[in-house]
Amino acid sequence: MADPPEKKMLKRIPDGDNIDRLSALPNCVLLRILSRFRTKDAAATSVLCTRWRDLFVSLPDVYLSFRVDGDASDRDRMFSDFVDFANRVIRQRNKASIGKIEVDVMHFVKSYRLAFESLLISAAAALSSCNVQQLHLSVRMDKTTERFSIPIPPGIFSSKTLVSLSVTFEVDWNVPDFVWLPNLKNLYLFEFRLVDEDSIQRLLQGCPLLEQLMLFVQPFSYESESEERIEVEVLHISSPSLKSLLLCWNAKVELEFTVVVQSENLESLFCSLQGQHKVTIDAPNLKSLTVEGHVLEVHINQSLVSIDKAVVQAEFLHNVTNHSDLFLRSQRAFKFLSGLVNVKSLNMSENILKALYFSQPALPTFRNLIKLELIPVYCYSFPRSCILQVLSNLFESSPKLEVLIFSEVFKNYFGEDEEFGSVFLQALPLTFIEHLKVIEMTNFRGEEHEFKLIEYFLKNGKSLKKMALEREAREDWKCVPEDCERILAFKKCSDDCQIVLKKKWDHITCPKFRQLLKLSP
Repeated sequence: MADPPEKKMLKRIPDGDNIDRLSALPNCVLLRILSRFRTKDAAATSVLCTRWRDLFVSLPDVYLSFRVDGDASDRDRMFSDFVDFANRVIRQRNKASIGKIEVDVMHFVKSYRLAFESLLISAAAALSSCNVQQLHLSVRMDKTTERFSIPIPPGIFSSKTLVSLSVTFEVDWNVPDFVWLPNLKNLYLFEFRLVDEDSIQRLLQGCPLLEQLMLFVQPFSYESESEERIEVEVLHISSPSLKSLLLCWNAKVELEFTVVVQSENLESLFCSLQGQHKVTIDAPNLKSLTVEGHVLEVHINQSLVSIDKAVVQAEFLHNVTNHSDLFLRSQRAFKFLSGLVNVKSLNMSENILKALYFSQPALPTFRNLIKLELIPVYCYSFPRSCILQVLSNLFESSPKLEVLIFSEVFKNYFGEDEEFGSVFLQALPLTFIEHLKVIEMTNFRGEEHEFKLIEYFLKNGKSLKKMALEREAREDWKCVPEDCERILAFKKCSDDCQIVLKKKWDHITCPKFRQLLKLSP
């Protein structure tokens, strides 16, 4: 009687059996195994036997990486071999689908340019023939080479299947007249050069479903290889589908430059600016806004009713020329902050507080503000009393504030030559302290003025639920038990207040302190 199938499978394989059972597996299983390797390593399996010879060219994702470590005397030949291999991997797909093409080249020099352009052409051809969904191109120039541009083939701007496009190298951004990327949702441009004012808008008009845009901009004006010096003064970004926008300038703008952002569905906007920028925001459904760097003006066209979080670390008074300019900049800062009256969480540096000091004395009422984080700027030239006055006005204008965070408390944060008690009463009135539920210090150093401030909060915080103090990892709480004991000995107005002592990236692990302290999870 023949053995049942399951018993046949359990029979012991005789010693010396040289059957290649791995190669007998179906293609879908072998490709799943190869997908865990880099494309170059997967290609090495082609020498095993005929069964494996061209299997790697059917991988769903293509990862191509070139790095020159150590002696680079033969790198031109090595790069030529790399491009030949990359072109073979892409061109021999026989229209088989590719999920992602990722190309990463380090130590790029000008002699690589022509060969790399052929690789870009292969990638562009694959977009239409292999239904590519993601294309990521990254080139890092060698420090010894001169700067130059690499043109992108027009075919990359026309793909029905592309969902994500990432380009990280200096390119000649002559966006073609016809751009059609109907399914593109994510676009990341990391070394972008503005060749003309309409280039970005032409690109966006061809991406009707675009949701996320990251744009790292290089200098706006430069002499291209084929044109005279180009002057660009406006960057206009308008897209009804856009939900998230990140703008960063990699170089300082000397002349006034205008940025206009317009999108009815935009929810998140991050601007990191360098130079004399004027920013106009027309995004009524914005929920998160970050502005940092140097600005002349940030104008909000309409009330941000849905705004949840704002981070304001921009310096509105950068390079002020005279009193008239100072007054104008201060009024612009006040008007910008007034546009954030509906915000629930506000993170702001003292740069804008300085501008507010020279503007109208009465701040708008932030009726929804629950969380406020203050980022000090250590500056001897600006009187602390002026900052305290603006802080006091801000606290009075935030009737629902529950969470107050100090990213750092400098020695002169609340004045250096005055009595701490009187200064605290001026900047942190009891009527304000009594409503706070959470207070945090994220860079506690164990200095006397910090202890005084903690004691003041604990003594007067009737509604306080948590006092959280965070030290740098190198200044472990376990090394300063006397600091812990001193803090725990302070009188607390609220019996429900939890004192949380932690260090960055980790919490206290010493059993002794676990018994003394209530630690955050």
